Amino acid sequence: MSMTDSEMMAALIDRFDASTAQVLDVKTAAFDLHLNKQSTSTTEVQPGITKMPTAQLATTESSVKSDTQQIVKAPLVGVAYLAADPKQAPYVQVGDQVKAGDTLCVIEAMKMINEVPSPVSGIVKKITVTNGSMIEFDEPLMTIEMVADE
Repeated sequence: MSMTDSEMMAALIDRFDASTAQVLDVKTAAFDLHLNKQSTSTTEVQPGITKMPTAQLATTESSVKSDTQQIVKAPLVGVAYLAADPKQAPYVQVGDQVKAGDTLCVIEAMKMINEVPSPVSGIVKKITVTNGSMIEFDEPLMTIEMVADE
């Protein structure tokens, strides 16, 4: 008993939905199927910045002791790179002083490189992603302790 083309597509879609795969392309003589769980938005994306509420501070693993720290979150789904090239130094490291607008990392999404700029001037206190890791939208990337611009 053979499956019809529509039964085969339905089975592939069901398996894809249940899997952790992000993209699936299938080409047969009868049909072409492209499935993509990743964001395909073409609007300009700005990095998300969230101040941690004081009530939440005590429950986080690495407690933030003041409300002068901000968490820089991923503006889109993709692969995070902490350096422009594997042989180069990272854009920033823990303890580095950054100015608003400095590149903290880049995110590759759909073959496009998107810089993630620092929203504030300050000191990088924590980097929560690893180089080359897949990240989700709104995932924390770094924590920056704010300081006044000089």
